[in-house]
Amino acid sequence: PFTTLELAALQSLIEPEEYLELEGLSDSNWRERIGNAVPPDAATAIAEVMGTTLLLAWSGETFVLSAAPIWVQPVAVALSVAQQGEQT
Repeated sequence: PFTTLELAALQSLIEPEEYLELEGLSDSNWRERIGNAVPPDAATAIAEVMGTTLLLAWSGETFVLSAAPIWVQPVAVALSVAQQGEQT
């Protein structure tokens, strides 16, 4: 299990060596707030795309292709699921 400080660091809310002080005394409430947070870099990227979309919609554009790079890093994940009747 992660500590509350580690969870905040994973969300990019603080650096691991920083002191974390949240309002209230309930650790479960802190963890809920941290879990519901959007990491700052992701929030910035989402807001930029939303702003561009709103400006394009306002100008009458309904579809546009973008040359902008994807702002998230691709992750290679392999999932192996045995199908019914398949020998493993």
